[in-house]
Amino acid sequence: MEININSMQAFLRGINYMASQWDPRTVPWFRGEPNMPESPLLPRIYRLDEHGRKLNENQILQSFRRMSPAYIETPDIHATDQWLFLMQHLRVPTRLLDWTEGALIALYFALEQEKPVVWMLNPDELNQLSLPNEKVIPGVFPLTWLGDNNIGYMNIKAAWELQRGGTERPVAIKPTYVHARLAAQKSCFTIHGWSEKPLPAIVPDSIIAKFVIKKRAIPTLQRDLKILGITHTSVFPEAEFLAREIIESALYIPDLRGDDSSTQAK
Repeated sequence: MEININSMQAFLRGINYMASQWDPRTVPWFRGEPNMPESPLLPRIYRLDEHGRKLNENQILQSFRRMSPAYIETPDIHATDQWLFLMQHLRVPTRLLDWTEGALIALYFALEQEKPVVWMLNPDELNQLSLPNEKVIPGVFPLTWLGDNNIGYMNIKAAWELQRGGTERPVAIKPTYVHARLAAQKSCFTIHGWSEKPLPAIVPDSIIAKFVIKKRAIPTLQRDLKILGITHTSVFPEAEFLAREIIESALYIPDLRGDDSSTQAK
C-alpha cells in the first residue's frame, strides 16, 4: 500500500491504519530512505553501480574483519553476526537492511533525502513467510548466533560462506547492540538470504506499506521532529553530530558594520 503524506498528523494516521490490519501483538518496523523506484528496500551489497557491477560481499567482509581491529574495538572472531551488525552501522555494505521500531526515527532518516519515503513492515509476518512450516510467535525473533536450523543464523552464515544456504525471503532479526548507534536508533534488521531481489518484489502488499513524503511538507515535518525531540544527537549520540546540531541551532550576530562598510565593499 502507498500512502501520500503531507503532515505529521497524516503520517501517524497512516501508521495507525496499517497497524490496525495486523496482529495487535506485532510491533511494526520502519525504515526511512530515498524514493528509489528501481531498487526499494534492497541492501547496498546487492545494488548495481552505473556499469552494472555488484560488490564482492565476501571480500568486503574479510577485509573489514582483518583490518578494523587497528581502528575500533571489535567482536570475537567467531561472532559472525556481531561483525555484520557492526559493519552495517559503520556504513560498510552488507546484506542487512536497517529498520527501527521508532517511526519518528525512520522519518528523521527519510527527511535527510531529497525524495523521502518511510516504509512500514510487519516483521512477524515476514518471518512466517520465511518459515512457513512453523508457527511464528509475534515479537519473538530468531537468534543469529545459534543453530544451523535457525533461519536468522542461516542467513548470517550464508553471508560468510559465498552465498551457500539461507532462506529465499529475508528474515527479520534483532541485533546485539555492539555500537551505541544501535541502541539510540532502536535498531533491528532484515537480512537477505539467497534471493537478491528487493523486499517488495518477494513479499505481499499486506505486510508492507510505503509512506511517500510530499516535498512541500518536508520543512514542517523537520520542525515537528525537533519539537518531538528527534534531533541529530538523539539518533547519533556522537560528537560529530553534536557539532552539527549546535551549528544548525546557532544564532547569528547582527551585522554591525553599518552603511559605510557596505559602501566600501563595493
